[in-house]
Amino acid sequence: MSLAFWEVEAGAEVPEHAHMHEQIMQVQQGQFEFTVGGNTRIYGPGELVVIPSEVPHSGKALTPCKLMDIFSPVRDEYK
Repeated sequence: MSLAFWEVEAGAEVPEHAHMHEQIMQVQQGQFEFTVGGNTRIYGPGELVVIPSEVPHSGKALTPCKLMDIFSPVRDEYK
């Protein structure tokens, strides 16, 4: 697995994409709008988003955010 921590400015967007990795994202601070497989929801502190392998997803920080991503298998580009 890989862990990644992000500080994201309000208004920052993650364009729609998909990857082979399973991913879990946790909002640690702020409000983050996330779309997974066409379903959109706003997530707040402590909430988790589970993204299965190869499912399209995108997001937008509605406020300044701190996020944690967990990927499996390891993301080599994050080593």
